[in-house]
Amino acid sequence: MTDELDELLFQKYRLRRSDMLAALKAMPAIRPWATELSADEARLLDEAGFTEDPDAYAGVAADVLAHVGLLINTAFSAGEVAGALGVNESRVRQRRLARTLWAIYDNGAWVFPMMQFESDPKTGGYKQIRGLDRVFAALPDDLHPVAVAGFLRTPHVDLTVGGRPLPPVGWLSSGGDVARVLRLVEAADWAGR
Repeated sequence: MTDELDELLFQKYRLRRSDMLAALKAMPAIRPWATELSADEARLLDEAGFTEDPDAYAGVAADVLAHVGLLINTAFSAGEVAGALGVNESRVRQRRLARTLWAIYDNGAWVFPMMQFESDPKTGGYKQIRGLDRVFAALPDDLHPVAVAGFLRTPHVDLTVGGRPLPPVGWLSSGGDVARVLRLVEAADWAGR
């Protein structure tokens, strides 16, 4: 079973077992019993066609784990970020604590998802996408990494170039005004985080 699991993780997601363990550790505990329905509530929902689907729950959980695993697996270390930004690791730590760099805690170390960086033609390395420092500082500090990635990657009609909605990272990379992205952060309903 172990070999089959390792093989499937790599074939389907390009993840190692350690990546999935890191993703599991990053996820909050789920307590389904805390939201159990009464017998009458369950009966009403069943009669209305809203039946329980355990496979759907398993699919969503696997999808979230895969997303977290990929974010961690492709992230930069603090040393790599320091080198790319031309600062020392102490400054990277200060920016992480100030929430101007996005980091995920992984097995005793902080890693920095690569989607917040773009190539820097001047240095041949990487730089943080302009304006994301302000966006990260404005996002709720307890958002799950998948929620942050989803926000950054989801096209928004308020961020349109040539009639095509762009995600915040695309909008900012193309020179778009960070104030528009900050308005989206303010307007977002983060209750489902």
